[in-house]
Amino acid sequence: MNKETRTQCTRNASRQRREQQKEELRQAILDAAAELLLAHGYEGFSLRQVAEQIGYTPTTIYLYFEDKADLLFAVVDSAYADFSRRLQAAYDSADDPLQRIRVLGRAYIDFGLANPVVYQLIFVQRTDFLLTWRQGEQQPRASALLILLRAVEEAQQTGVVRPGDVQSLGDALWAMVHGLVSLAIGMPMFDAARSRAASETALDLMIDALRA
Repeated sequence: MNKETRTQCTRNASRQRREQQKEELRQAILDAAAELLLAHGYEGFSLRQVAEQIGYTPTTIYLYFEDKADLLFAVVDSAYADFSRRLQAAYDSADDPLQRIRVLGRAYIDFGLANPVVYQLIFVQRTDFLLTWRQGEQQPRASALLILLRAVEEAQQTGVVRPGDVQSLGDALWAMVHGLVSLAIGMPMFDAARSRAASETALDLMIDALRA
């Protein structure tokens, strides 16, 4: 290996190390932000807290994220990607049209109860997140919820779900699961057992109401 080649290899290795260090710091910022968001909620969250948590100055945060909203959106984006995967996995897990709608409702509720802070941030406090686009995607994040409409439409086509406007039926189902999650998150008397019982009853009622 000649001198010029060794120099180029050294430069490449150095550049790779810098890129890795930048990515590791960015991930450390995201991890700290997620932890603080869970501990303090949206209103109590600040970039200064994140900087203190990772041992850097707030200026460092701005090298990676424009502002508080940008950082929170990055944190929530990861959670919403998980939410989308859960819905798709639920859809794929059932062959029966009515059962598919039920497991989609269960997946939605389970996500909300397991991620109460992020859920409220997405669906209550910063709903503008749902109307923005992920990098490289052509539809807003809210398009993940179209999977529920597809399940309803397919169930209608098989004759097991009563006729009606698909959008209205989908909105009603969304309102039901959203309301249940919001109630369980916001009311202290809803412990895990009560939330589970209420959600199963709500899903039963939902399926009964949909039957043709």
